[in-house]
Amino acid sequence: MEENIAAKKVGIIGIIGNFILLGLKFLGGFYFKSQALIADAINSLGDVFSSIVTYVGGKISSVPEDEDHEFGHGKAEFVASFLIGLFMIVVSIDMLYSSIHSIILNEAFKVSKYLLFIPIITIVVKVILYMYVKKVGNKMNSLLIKANAKDHRNDIFISIGVIIGIVFGYYGIYIVDGIVGAIISCIIVVTGVKIVYEAYDVLIDKCVDVEVVKEVRAFIEGIEKVNHIDSIKSKPTGKLHMLIIKISVDSSMTVRESHKIAGKIRHELTKRPEIYDVLVHINPDE
Repeated sequence: MEENIAAKKVGIIGIIGNFILLGLKFLGGFYFKSQALIADAINSLGDVFSSIVTYVGGKISSVPEDEDHEFGHGKAEFVASFLIGLFMIVVSIDMLYSSIHSIILNEAFKVSKYLLFIPIITIVVKVILYMYVKKVGNKMNSLLIKANAKDHRNDIFISIGVIIGIVFGYYGIYIVDGIVGAIISCIIVVTGVKIVYEAYDVLIDKCVDVEVVKEVRAFIEGIEKVNHIDSIKSKPTGKLHMLIIKISVDSSMTVRESHKIAGKIRHELTKRPEIYDVLVHINPDE
């Protein structure tokens, strides 16, 4: 619950901050005809979308389990992260095309000291947002919030690149502006792919870490009267995993005795931070 509240708060702050920067960049980019700044403005449009998705994802994830969603709504966070990454990839590819076009034509832009104010303001705002969101993301260990933090971090480097393009433009070397725009695009593509990959793993039910399985196996094997482990499977419910364990016990064991063993396994394993719940199936060992 605390994580979901944090995600919504991060989303709201991001929406406000990015929307203001979006307006400044679009106005400055089109007025001064800076390809790098226009690319940065499109990136900010993606940031606004990312912040909205972070807010919505956090809100959905906070909904408790119900009759239709017995394991809660934890995967909403990863659906949201997947959308953020996918949007970043699509937008950056379009930006890359425009930047390459600008490089080929060596398009000029209006150089002004006022043009520098926009990326400088962006850097200050993004440094503050990055430090705050990263701290929250690490505390909550949330992929969604961490993805948002990475987005803010990228914006810092992007704005530095915009400043470089503007400075070179002052000396009449306009091609650097297009090159910066292309580099920005590539950075966003790489970040987007990483976010999509991490979210995709959970959405296709990637199993729990192999080291966790080894520790779980060692624990069960140490329980008296468990003859052997038939299988250990896992299913992510979001950040956490549901374990499905099948063990074999002596066929002469009573239901009460086998139930105590299953209860002990479930009780101990649900104490682990990565485990949502444990289902233990008992097989008779003939």
